[in-house]
Amino acid sequence: MSIEANRAFENLAREATKCRRCFTCREVSAPDIDVAQPRWVGPRYWESPCRVAILMINPGRSPRGSAKARAFLVQIRAFRDGAPTLRRILDGQREAMESWAHGRFRGFYIDGLGLQFEDLAFANVAWCATANNSYPRTMLDRCFELHTGPLLSILRPTVVLASGSRAHDFGEKVRAIWPQATVIKMMHYAHRKGRAAEQRELTRVRSELRTARAER
Repeated sequence: MSIEANRAFENLAREATKCRRCFTCREVSAPDIDVAQPRWVGPRYWESPCRVAILMINPGRSPRGSAKARAFLVQIRAFRDGAPTLRRILDGQREAMESWAHGRFRGFYIDGLGLQFEDLAFANVAWCATANNSYPRTMLDRCFELHTGPLLSILRPTVVLASGSRAHDFGEKVRAIWPQATVIKMMHYAHRKGRAAEQRELTRVRSELRTARAER
C-alpha cells in the first residue's frame, strides 16, 4: 500500500507544481517561490493504525532574497520538470519544521498533541504561496478541487485536524471526499489567544484523538 500510495502522491505533487491557474487568471500574484509546495508525509504515516493528517490553508511566503528560499525554488522547479527529487524536498522540509515560527510549529502540533512527525501528513488547501498572502475563496475552492481533495483520497486519513478558522470551512468537503475521516476543528498554531487558551485547546484535541483511536 505505501509504495502505491507514495507513487500516487508523487504524481499528484508533480501535477500540482505545474499548475498556474490562479496566477494566469490574475486572481493572485506569484511570490518569489512561484511553484506549488507539496507538504510532508511521514514515512510511518501509511502503516499507522490511526492516520492523522493536519490540514491548514496556505504555505507561508518565504523571505525575499533568502538563500534557503532560492535553493528550495531550484529544487521544486527541478521536481516539476521531472527530476526525482520529491523525497529530498520533503526531507529538507522535515528538518525545517523543527524551527518554523521559532519552534512554535513543533511545540503546538508535535509536543502539544503528543504526535510524531514521522507518523503525520500535512496538507494545505492552497498549495501555492502568494505575493501578498491573499487567498480568495475562489482560489481555495479551485485548489481543493484540483489538488487537495485528490491528495486526501490518496492519504485516506483516519483523522483530519482542520487547523485554523479558514480550514474549518473545508470540513464538509473533506467528509464528502473521505466519509470515514473524523474531522476535528482546532485553532491554528500561530493563534493569538494566549497560552491558557492554547492549553485548553490542546487538551480537548488530545482527548478527541484518543476517542478516534479507540473507535478504530
